[in-house]
Amino acid sequence: MQARRDIGQLGPVADGPTPDLDLVEYLVISVPRLSSTAGIASALKELVRSAHIRILDLVGVETGHDGRYVAIESEELAGLAELDGVEGEVGGMLSEDDLALACSALPPGASALILVVEDRWAGLLAEAARHNGGRIIGGERIPRHRLQQVRPAGTGAPGDGHRT
Repeated sequence: MQARRDIGQLGPVADGPTPDLDLVEYLVISVPRLSSTAGIASALKELVRSAHIRILDLVGVETGHDGRYVAIESEELAGLAELDGVEGEVGGMLSEDDLALACSALPPGASALILVVEDRWAGLLAEAARHNGGRIIGGERIPRHRLQQVRPAGTGAPGDGHRT
């Protein structure tokens, strides 16, 4: 991991608890333009305020038509100005390799936010698992197209009941 980046917008949590390492995940949020992130910043601010998540790292990226990408620190993104003063220890979690891997999934000319968060909402579940000799050891988002195959649009009901 690289050294902590100096992100002025999100205040460090020097005296806060260390993240529960069983609850850390990354998200890639595609956006039409990095300037169109104000609504995302508002949602992130509310998720932090309500203790659902803690932001550990946040970077904007733009992919070129040549397959290269440019990483832009969060304090340089005007659309994230609402995060000023939000609790978070931002920086140092995402390496250049992490950014390159995330960007490889984006089409040329795309923009995205890459976010590392602690899923504080799952803290009680993680603690219960550890208390009973277990751990949360993984998770994965199910792609939208797979869910649409299982649940026909507008029905809210499972498909035909057969597993694929």
